[in-house]
Amino acid sequence: MSEEVQSIVGTLIDQLKENNKTVEKVKAERDPLKKEDLEKFVIERGGALIEDALEMVATVKDFIISAPNAEDVDALAGLINATSSAMETLNKINIQEKKSDTSVKLKTMDIESKRELLQADNTQRVLATREEIFKMLTDKAKPIEAEIVDDKRIE
Repeated sequence: MSEEVQSIVGTLIDQLKENNKTVEKVKAERDPLKKEDLEKFVIERGGALIEDALEMVATVKDFIISAPNAEDVDALAGLINATSSAMETLNKINIQEKKSDTSVKLKTMDIESKRELLQADNTQRVLATREEIFKMLTDKAKPIEAEIVDDKRIE
């Protein structure tokens, strides 16, 4: 039987030697990531990573259910942890973007309200010098009619 095993192993080794073709994988050249494209890259790649991780969780979970193993369960827990961490990161980006939009809208509303208050305040103010105000008062003044009464002292 050992001759039979050696024969089979020898045949496998011979097949591997004959089939010793080197497979060269061409590495795709990547463009450098630009600062403007960073947010889009993080969201797209993060979303794809999360989808792939969720598919792997389902696959590994099915595998573990059929034959539980401590190492496999640990790997599944690590995969779930990494997936939830990636989802949390994307959620933080989303929340930060919403906060930024809200902050811009709030600041715009604040500037518009201050502008309206300033405009209303300016329309209520009379801008005139002291001399102009006295002149306006004297122009509108009406003489007071009075009778002169003898000045007698009361004793």
